[in-house]
Amino acid sequence: MEVFGEFADLMELADLIAERLENPITIEDMNHHVVAYSMHGDATDPVRIQTIMKRRVPESVLIRFWKEGVIQALMHSDEPVRIPAARDVGLDSRVAVSIRRGTEVFGYIWVQEANRTLEDGDLLVLKQAARLALPRLLYRKSRYEKNEEKRKQLLWRLLSRSGEADNRTIEKAARELGVSLSGVLEVLVFEARCPEAVWDSMQKELAYLLEHLGDFFVFRELPLWTFDDRHLIVLASMHADEEKQMHEASRVFVNELRTRLNRRFGEEYLEVGHGNPVVQFGEVWRSYQQALEVLHLKKCFPMELAGAAGYGELGIYRLLPQIKRWNEEQGYQNDKLARLVAYDQHNQSNLVETLDVFLCAAGKVNTAAQQLHIHPNTLTYRLRRICEVGGIDLQNANDRATLFLDLQVRKY
Repeated sequence: MEVFGEFADLMELADLIAERLENPITIEDMNHHVVAYSMHGDATDPVRIQTIMKRRVPESVLIRFWKEGVIQALMHSDEPVRIPAARDVGLDSRVAVSIRRGTEVFGYIWVQEANRTLEDGDLLVLKQAARLALPRLLYRKSRYEKNEEKRKQLLWRLLSRSGEADNRTIEKAARELGVSLSGVLEVLVFEARCPEAVWDSMQKELAYLLEHLGDFFVFRELPLWTFDDRHLIVLASMHADEEKQMHEASRVFVNELRTRLNRRFGEEYLEVGHGNPVVQFGEVWRSYQQALEVLHLKKCFPMELAGAAGYGELGIYRLLPQIKRWNEEQGYQNDKLARLVAYDQHNQSNLVETLDVFLCAAGKVNTAAQQLHIHPNTLTYRLRRICEVGGIDLQNANDRATLFLDLQVRKY
């Protein structure tokens, strides 16, 4: 049964649904951004007012809907879903239906039961309205995807070390997309360390969160972002006078993203690294390479760098890649360390490990002995043997610093 005539756009359709169901209507896209809404009177509740004013559903309401299974029900069925009132957040009872084609959801129609409770016949009307809205949302999604593809292309241009000749092309693309490349820019890279099936689900959740940054979004604007194999790459920006706040903003962003993922997946699956902030968009590639270096070094030194996320937090470990290259170019080896390695191989001993633990413990005998699970006297004996075999003077600062660095390079 046809209950709607011709309509010019989704706003007109929303008014037609509202007239038929005698309640306020909101139409949203798949990311819960408001695309149309009916005229409303005094019966409109606070959540609807806030949703229309901000053009998106409040983050706190979305979280509640996820926890109560409302969004999941809408994503997996074309049947209308009833949502009871939640007065504590200013929400009247609602009925919602997904706008879908097969299993793919393109949006939602929400009915606030402000004037009357919907009956079974009304639910059939609502399902028909969802079918009528589908072509308009398909067109909208097509435009959105083209725009998103252009944003990702822009990001990859920035992440690549392009010459100055390409700067004009980048600036033009940014202007067309409404992306500001002024101020302070920083690259964050999240690396998935989980089974492939979990990562597939997590990518959908991450994309959803990045589209609904809501109140926890601490940067200047919606960042450029993309997935690359098992990496999520995010380019964040802040105003030029906020460079000192960038580190704290990154920390808040990372913690909030992790917290929200942990609620859904129950475990910590993402490792993160971020580069230093830059003030020229032509230097974004450098921040990206630094972020990748953080992730690589954290893999090599999981305990030593457990608390590090930013390139500036790596300390002396950031020198290791360059030292390794220098060593290879110059054919360098630490002869004292080489003697210890040869002694261990010949005698099945562990003098190299003992020296490494001792130096990493800043020369504290008791601390190193506990980590090695030996008595302090045993450690003292081994240290004397290390000095004898390697020709090492552990009282000499140069010997200690050189051996510490070369041991770390060896592990790297």
